[in-house]
Amino acid sequence: MIGDSIAAPEPTPMHAPSSRTLTFAFAALAIGLLVMTLAWHIPMMLWDHLDLLPILQAWRHGDWLQSDFLRMHGGHIHTAAYAVLLVTTTASHATAWVDCVTSWLLLIAAAALLSVALRETLARGVVFPTLLPLLAVLLLLHPGHLANLQWGWQVAVFLCLLGVAGTIIALTRPTLDAKRNVIALACTLLACTSFATGLAMLPVALALIGLRRELPRSRRMTPALPWAIALALAIGLRPRLGTPIGLSDAPLLATYMLNFIGAGIARFATDLAPWLAALGILSACAMAIRLRAQREALPWMGLTAFAIVASGLVAIARAPSFGADHAFVTRYVSFSTLFWLGWTGMLASLPSASSPRLMQVGAIVVFVFAAANGLHMIHKASQVGARTGDIAATIARDYPDIDSALLREVHFDREDTAAERIRMLHDLGYPPFRVP
Repeated sequence: MIGDSIAAPEPTPMHAPSSRTLTFAFAALAIGLLVMTLAWHIPMMLWDHLDLLPILQAWRHGDWLQSDFLRMHGGHIHTAAYAVLLVTTTASHATAWVDCVTSWLLLIAAAALLSVALRETLARGVVFPTLLPLLAVLLLLHPGHLANLQWGWQVAVFLCLLGVAGTIIALTRPTLDAKRNVIALACTLLACTSFATGLAMLPVALALIGLRRELPRSRRMTPALPWAIALALAIGLRPRLGTPIGLSDAPLLATYMLNFIGAGIARFATDLAPWLAALGILSACAMAIRLRAQREALPWMGLTAFAIVASGLVAIARAPSFGADHAFVTRYVSFSTLFWLGWTGMLASLPSASSPRLMQVGAIVVFVFAAANGLHMIHKASQVGARTGDIAATIARDYPDIDSALLREVHFDREDTAAERIRMLHDLGYPPFRVP
């Protein structure tokens, strides 16, 4: 099963943090994220979240299939997320923190799944036993997730992360059988129907199956077949999903991808971020070559590969229209931290003799930047919480005479649509008009 427990030997007290220390660090980060999420959550439906209202209305009238429930929204198919949000919104009367807590629970579940791989890696012995376990826990529950946790709409992101974590763990267990492959396929389906970034899992899953060198080729081909079919279908749909790109776009796409990956630890230092990403990718490739025959390292290689492919997908979709600096959108940090988590896990998987001192310096640099980036993202989340609190209070006070500039702000410069959706909130008695 995905949650197979792995017995780890007693760590060396003088060098490695105990399992109790790591559990405490995990719990402290989890509780800290929950407290900050509740303190700074966006108190009403805003921006894309307002687009749930017509789907909710159609659902209540029994014609939800005629709504946008199954349709693309902003380049994503959010069907799985819509299903969750329809339930939480109806049950809580659109109490915003309920969606945020749902996202937090999904994040904890994803982190718990990836902790299976972390326990297995630590059980083999770690080259930098004090630093790397703590860095891995920090990246599992990084404060960068706050940008998505505080906005109820982003349940989609955490469903996607849970699907990615479930896929990687299922495909990298000691035994790869039909049951685990079906679980992995279901997890990827969940990821893809929540957030389009989940499509990056298709080629990564194929690679993970191919790297199971302990299995005969015939036993790898059978589980790989449905993934190859799914990937072919996704590639076939690509021309319908975005603007065509050419070779002239390659420098822009590469810069976007480096910015995307670098933002996972250096969103606060945008000039340094692409250089850190380039060094991270080069060192990750070097480590992957050394670790390619080690099954226990496959989850970490999967995470780094997923983040890289995801950065490419986002670059193709966004870079031509918005430029390379768009990669520093704070909400992308939930995905870019996966690269650095995978990088940390690969470094922890290296034998001591294969780990030059330069890599230890690199680990310290990543830890310092990840911690600083966390503080930066906490500050950003507090600013968003304060601003959206002001927006909600102003709408509640001034309705129906809401300033045009504010209407444009709450729904992407679409003043008429914003006015209509706010009227729907008022008629339903949803926040900010009445908090049950």
